[in-house]
Amino acid sequence: MAADSSKRDRVLAAAAEVYSEKSIALAGRHDIAEAADVPLRAVTEVGRHRVDLLREVVEQLPFPPVAEHLAAQAAHPSEPALQALLRAARDVLGDPGAAWDPLELQAIVAAPYDEPIRQVVVDRLNNRWDAAQEVVRQLRGGEADADEAFGDEAAALHLIAVGLGLAMLAPLSERWSDARSWTALAARLLEALVAVDADEGEGEHARWRARVTMPGSPSAMARLLRVLSLLDVHVVSLFTAQLPEGRQLVDLFLSAPTALERATLAHGMSSVGSDVILARGIDEDAGDVATRVLHLSTRLAQHPEAAPKAAADLVLADAWEVTTAAEGDDDSAFVLRLQWTPELHVVLRRTRAAFTRTEQTRASALLALVAALSEARGESDGFGWRETLADGRPVTVRLGRPQDTEGVEALHERCSPASRYQRYFTPMNEWREDNLRRISGGHRGATLVVTDLREEIIALGNVFPLGPQSTDTAEIAVIVDDAWQGSGVGMLLTLRLVDVARRMGFTELIAYVLADNRAMRGLLAATGLTWVPSAAHDLGSSVVSLSAQI
Repeated sequence: MAADSSKRDRVLAAAAEVYSEKSIALAGRHDIAEAADVPLRAVTEVGRHRVDLLREVVEQLPFPPVAEHLAAQAAHPSEPALQALLRAARDVLGDPGAAWDPLELQAIVAAPYDEPIRQVVVDRLNNRWDAAQEVVRQLRGGEADADEAFGDEAAALHLIAVGLGLAMLAPLSERWSDARSWTALAARLLEALVAVDADEGEGEHARWRARVTMPGSPSAMARLLRVLSLLDVHVVSLFTAQLPEGRQLVDLFLSAPTALERATLAHGMSSVGSDVILARGIDEDAGDVATRVLHLSTRLAQHPEAAPKAAADLVLADAWEVTTAAEGDDDSAFVLRLQWTPELHVVLRRTRAAFTRTEQTRASALLALVAALSEARGESDGFGWRETLADGRPVTVRLGRPQDTEGVEALHERCSPASRYQRYFTPMNEWREDNLRRISGGHRGATLVVTDLREEIIALGNVFPLGPQSTDTAEIAVIVDDAWQGSGVGMLLTLRLVDVARRMGFTELIAYVLADNRAMRGLLAATGLTWVPSAAHDLGSSVVSLSAQI
């Protein structure tokens, strides 16, 4: 006699629970009877064998979320097909059970040996197959000819097989790719199937600002624009900058459907490049680039205190702060330190995607613009000083900027080995990038450069905090182009360095000087400070440490 409906439901629910926990291989009817709190006979009435119970359980099993979502997209498209498929790929990697229920996997293993359960599995598989093939057809753009239809079937098979494979491997391996790389690969494969662009979407759109580094080739740019078009993303404006090693930095202002997820957009762009950063844009981003720049310049002229945040927005930094010149972190791959005033620095940070030299230059140029506007209005004289040498030649002493790196390198190349040795106490034949960035201003303290009428850097001066935690004592150092030595450039620069160090709050200066470097000792003496000599043991007997209170 068949079990009554209530008891039958209890048995099947218990079977699903027990098989999920122990598997059909290790669970018996006694376990199911105990879980359902029914006699063993009641379990037998529902199914004489364990596989009979599994078949009934799987017949009633709802489809997992990924399968349900693709079926809904197939029946009533609600988003770009590429977005639906990328979300499915991401969900499958994060939780393979979202695509294939563990009970389904057990039924698949048993299917070759039991015809009734095989039919249940085939029916569920066909449901997935039809949905996947329809979404692929949407991705392709409509009806396909015979050759393309064959490709649609292969694509549907690929989607199903990959999801099934991940679900089978999930309990056995932890060697998964990260979600970004995984879905970027999926985007690259899916993009290759598409013959036409997606239809222009309707409804509300959101503004995005994006940056990505990618190969500096026309084909790479074409792929990027292709992926964006398949997600119904409109490129409002785009500009690029060349990077070393044949790469390029691409900045974009985008308009995308509000339903498009940030992760899907990022992963789609990652299929072409790397170090993708996305930030929400504003309505003004829909306008002309030149107009936006002019409006921003006007706002900064009216509100110069907004410059640090504007610099952070310009390079899509994750965080920013204004700190005193003697505190905080020095420049590094993910920290961008910029001199704003002699007393204050702007520090920008990102958790991923190292800052490029182009981005350093952009952020610094924005701060320099605000500084120049303030100086032109007579609101500050702390950003640069125009000086006249004794022989009548004009020079400018100003804060160093990241874009001065090449000029600083050229200055050192023009200096004689003797001049470089007097500054660094060691032969320096090559300049590494991090050294250049540091002495060009990416450090705590201050960097000043002197430029001539052609804006060529003819001298460099630094004030470095003496140690990582030092805010009272700083080291001072100067190097002057050989052609300008004896002209008074070194004196002007040294006096400004002392003034800047005092403004930053340092109370003591130290200068390390070769014992026979009379020129530098003369410059220090002319500052009017009292310099007390002592041995600099760490630098050898030929180097003297001179300290002075300021």
